[in-house]
Parts: sequence; structure tokens; C-alpha cells
Amino acid sequence: MDRRNFLQIAAMTGLAVAAPAIAAPRSARAALAPYKGPFYVMISARGGWDPTYLCDPKPKGGPFNRRYDYNPDADKAGEFRYANIGIDPTLVTDPLALPHLMSNASFFPKHAANLVVINGLNMQTNNHDRGVITTWSGRGDGGYPNFAALVAATKAPSHPLTFISSGGYDGTGDLIPVTRLNSVSAFRKLASPNRVNPTDPNSTSTYVAPATYARIQSAQQARLAAFKDAQHLPRIANSSAQLYTARSNFDTLTEVELPDTLVTIPGELSDLQRMMQQTQLAVAAFKAGLAVGVNLELGGFDTHANHDTVQVRQLAKLLRGIDYVIEQATAAGVYNQTLIMVGSDFGRGKGYNGPNAADGKDHWPVSSAMFLSGDASMIGGGRLIGGTDDVDQLPLPIDPDTLGTLELGDDSGVVITASHLHLALRELAGVTEGAPAQKFKLPGEILPIFG
Repeated sequence: MDRRNFLQIAAMTGLAVAAPAIAAPRSARAALAPYKGPFYVMISARGGWDPTYLCDPKPKGGPFNRRYDYNPDADKAGEFRYANIGIDPTLVTDPLALPHLMSNASFFPKHAANLVVINGLNMQTNNHDRGVITTWSGRGDGGYPNFAALVAATKAPSHPLTFISSGGYDGTGDLIPVTRLNSVSAFRKLASPNRVNPTDPNSTSTYVAPATYARIQSAQQARLAAFKDAQHLPRIANSSAQLYTARSNFDTLTEVELPDTLVTIPGELSDLQRMMQQTQLAVAAFKAGLAVGVNLELGGFDTHANHDTVQVRQLAKLLRGIDYVIEQATAAGVYNQTLIMVGSDFGRGKGYNGPNAADGKDHWPVSSAMFLSGDASMIGGGRLIGGTDDVDQLPLPIDPDTLGTLELGDDSGVVITASHLHLALRELAGVTEGAPAQKFKLPGEILPIFG
């Protein structure tokens, strides 16, 4: 099988590996030890969420909130105040879908001790593409890598599934390949190419006898090794080395303990179901020690119309999706070694774009971000940082030492940007001085966001 055929088969099975333009050849699996964490889950609310309907609530009757009555003394969990929006049965057509939505009032008290919320995050853009890149890399230009990819390139660049993307910004800065996994069934086919029906756990039929298959693999590897050793052009040599390593690591994919049953929920929640199934795959890869980070994505947040219905429904899906990630990571015994970041392209506002109930909110460069971990000490859980004013929905500066919120316009403070978040994340992950981070430096000072 030549490289072209390999990539064609990978594409048909739903897995694509993008080789970097310049990278050191990855060593064979025999030299690798399972990666034990920390693990990184990046969850993107694609389209631009509304923090005033989530973690940065505003009084009803003003320009920002028509949907809920806000009581700052009651609608809180620890330091966190939230928009107390109930799960209205009219949000869905199938009553069986209601239990799969999660309200702010259920989410924040449940996870407050393991949560850090950043409000008043100045994204410095209201453009979707630039906003997505900025949120997940810390900078909107220059081909900067997703944070999870940066960590993977520093900590475990040779692991076969080191950075998995199921949607969202998955730029790697050409540091490592990205593995795009669309489904568990596609993964089963790739992991067990000799099985006739790998999606059926009860079927053990193979195309050829195991001994014959081993000889085929050996012959393929020998032929590929000879081809690789004969190359002199860097790009071809690198690509053939990547392919050689990929084939060498095929057997390691069988170490991933995939669930026999995929989670299924009512059809009108298909986007949430997709996110949950991808979570099952990602957590299995973490448990097997083959992955460092993963992207997950839930879309539908670009609510220029019907904001008070669609935004509320998507946020309720998102919270249940985050909660499911935590459930799965906890069951697999990896949540204490996992950091979850939740963010969006930007925020929405300021205010509505019309006077009618079916109107929406347009793009607004002020947003929020949330971080969770089963080890609250990893992130300094239970803290709220920053905020916005109630008049113009502008970000409030913070004291760079204490992180206390200051008055609007106080020049002694710092307005939090995505660069600040990523500088703090890099320090938390211990990758600041690594070669990948040094190649993709970020401006600004490191704030003690995570303690």
C-alpha cells in the first residue's frame, strides 16, 4: 500500500492525519510510554455565545436582558452569579429531549468548586474566523497553534493520537499532526483493518489469518523503510517518515477501550449527541495514554435572530455537554488530571438589534471563558475573575496582582485579553520555555489567573 492509498483509506474511514511541513520524524511506538496527563479538553461554543445569559448576568429591563429576572442575592453559587433561566418545555418539540438540557441553576452549583470563570474578556475582534483563532491560540494571526496542540507538541509529540480534533480551531503551527476523528465506528475500522466487521464487538472474523496479516505488515514496512531511506528532499523524507511511524503505531490503536454502546439522545439534539459521542472517543484515548488534548465543538450560537430562544437552547445543550465530559472523565479516572476550557468566538451585544421578541443580538467583542478541573487546586477553583459594566457591557479592568475588579477606566488596571489567558495556561501547563511556545510567543504579562 503506497502513501496515497493509505491516505485515501484513512479519509474514507473518517480519520485524517495532517503531517506538518517541517517536523522531526516521530519515533516508533516501542520507545513510547503512555502519556499520563494532564489532559486538555477545548470546548468551543461556535458562533458567539452570550455571557449575559450564562455567567455574566444583567438586570432585567435594561438593554441586555429580556429573558430572566435576575436576583444577585439568590442566583449565585459561591463567587459565581448566573442567569437564572429555566428549561422551558417549548425549547424542544420532543418532551424526551428535556432531560438532556441543563440549566445554569443546575450547572453552576454542581461544579462551582472546580470552576474558574473569566468575565470581561476583550477578544479585540467581532470577526468569527479571527475570534475562533484568538480564543484557542491566544493570537488571531500568524498561524498560532491551538493551546492543546501546543502542549501536545511539547509533552508528547510522538504519540499517535496526541492531538485530536472533532471540530473547532485545530491549527497546530506545523508542530505536530492533527487527528480528526468523526466517529467511534470509523476509529474501529482504522484500528482493526484486518477484521471483517470491526464495528461488531462480537465478530472476530478476519480477512486473512493473523500470521499472514503480520507478514503483510512486515513486508509493507520493509518496502516503506527502503523508500524512506532513499529520499533526499526534506518534505518527501519527512512525509515518508510520518507514514512509517503511523503504520508502526497501528497496533497501538487497539489499546483504546472504545465503548460498545454509543450514547444516543433524541434526534433534535443531534449536535449534542455528536459532541457526547466524540467525548466518549476522546476520553478513551486519554485513558489509553495515546492523547494529550482534544477539541470539541457545539455550534448554533450565532443568534442574530430569535436570540431568546435559540441562545438559551444552545447554552442548555452546551452545559449538558460539559457535564457529560466531566461524567466520562470521572468514570475513566482521569478528571483529576484534566483541564477543560470553554470559550467562544466572542460575545453578543451590546443589547438587542431590534425591539421585537424574535430579534437577536449581534457580534460584540466582549466575552467570557470558563475553566474546570477535577483537581480544583490545579486551576484554583471556585473563583470569578473580571466583569463588565451594566451600562455599556464594557470590560472592567482588574488589578494585575490581586485580580480584583476595578472601576471602568482605571488606568492602573489591566483589561483581560485572550493573550493573557494563554500566557497563564502555558505557565500552568509548564510549557512556557519549551521550543513550541518560544516559536509562538505571545505579548503581555502573565497574570496569576490560575493561582
